[in-house]
Amino acid sequence: MNVKSLFLGAVGAILLVACGGKTEQDPNSRESLKANIKQMEDSIAKIVRDPQQAAKMPTLTSIELINRLTAYYHAFPKDEYAADCLFKVHIKYGELNAHEKAISYGDTLLKAFPKYKNRDFLLESLASTCDVLLDPRDTSKVRQYYTLLLKEPKVPAQKKAEVKARLRHLDMDFYEYINFQSQPTAKRK
Repeated sequence: MNVKSLFLGAVGAILLVACGGKTEQDPNSRESLKANIKQMEDSIAKIVRDPQQAAKMPTLTSIELINRLTAYYHAFPKDEYAADCLFKVHIKYGELNAHEKAISYGDTLLKAFPKYKNRDFLLESLASTCDVLLDPRDTSKVRQYYTLLLKEPKVPAQKKAEVKARLRHLDMDFYEYINFQSQPTAKRK
């Protein structure tokens, strides 16, 4: 063995020890993609703790998180974590007032993961978005999502009663319905 080989071997050993003995991880592996998502979520969580910083947070920060979440979903579309990614994308697009995109990702989640753990919350979010935030309102979608919500076994009876009442008065927009609900019972008929 010559001096050059010994030197290169020693440098390699030092680098291996300095890097903690880890080999370079595939940037498209589950672990790497999850770590990238977590890093972005942690950054956003730090920003939103301070209301002044949160107000200044660029939309691009949220778009970057959406890109990381959708990258995971596209790489591992059957993985349970992919379902959570779709749910977070639905929520993020709602926060960005991109309601059609929020609905689209919510529908994708319902189709790809029909037994999603937060299905009831997702259905209520979709129905509310179609009822309150879309202009014009999409009452057929409101009815569709609320009807699915009524079939969910973990929805409490009180919530089901509220949903049924909303469905009976779907001809009213959300604000008319709230005014109607605030009237004394005798005037509601």
